[in-house]
Amino acid sequence: MKQYAWIMAACLTAAMVSGCGVAQKGEAGNRSESTAASSERSGDAVPEGAEAENEKGATAVKLSEGEIYRDDFDGDGKEEEFSFTFEGDGKDNHNLELYAYTMQMNCDGLVYQKELYGGYEETWMIRSADGDHYLYQESYGEDLMHSVTVFRVTSDEIAEAGKAEGRIGDEGIQDVNAFQWADRIYMLGTYAGYRTVGVGADGLPEAKEDAYTIGWLTGPLVVKEGTTLTAEIFNSNGNPENIVLTTGTELTPKKTDGTTYVDAELSDGTMCRIHIETAEGFPHTIDGVDEHEYFESIPYAG
Repeated sequence: MKQYAWIMAACLTAAMVSGCGVAQKGEAGNRSESTAASSERSGDAVPEGAEAENEKGATAVKLSEGEIYRDDFDGDGKEEEFSFTFEGDGKDNHNLELYAYTMQMNCDGLVYQKELYGGYEETWMIRSADGDHYLYQESYGEDLMHSVTVFRVTSDEIAEAGKAEGRIGDEGIQDVNAFQWADRIYMLGTYAGYRTVGVGADGLPEAKEDAYTIGWLTGPLVVKEGTTLTAEIFNSNGNPENIVLTTGTELTPKKTDGTTYVDAELSDGTMCRIHIETAEGFPHTIDGVDEHEYFESIPYAG
């Protein structure tokens, strides 16, 4: 049976060791105010320690280890100091039971420690327009799987708000209400899907659009010899019409909701929609038939 990367990811998640929060007064790590070099990611990276463009009162700052971030964390009109350090790096340790690193955060002497699955990737401090502070801690896992653990930060409490699968886009957080988010998608292949998110009321990333733009990196899908595939196109009135894709038809995935359909471009530029059944897991089906029966090959990872 074909092995998929998501199976490995599920096994790794099960092996994750949970950390704990410790509230105590004390110092944590280096108190230097130096700013680290710019992000190593591709694209127009946001320099660490630099605030992005946001609505009034909101900020997004990329932090480096030991760097001091000053702000009013409790609304009393006075600035408190926040910094973090980490120990271990899962990127260099492929023992699944130990694939983790420990974050230690300090806000005005309040110390919180948390063990996180994977390897350290990057850290952002976000302040909403309402003055709430959230730390976005991105981690790197096996098979290019990423996740972001979100912490709500005040001078009285640092608490985990939740965890989101995926990663912050290459351009960083330019606007706390609209920034790129990348997820790993498994629909007619394995690839990155990108959509706009913003910081929700609970601090977690909240989708601003339903469909992902697909980062397709291979050649087009090709309909198998002796096979036909029914797809949809939308006419000038916006109503769906069925078309039949015949042997040799080439199509390149462009958009998906990640669970029910893929919008693909044909070689003549026509956009069509293929409905996919995913509720039963892999292999996915189209009109009740294994999707592999329709295409010469489907580029799933694993």
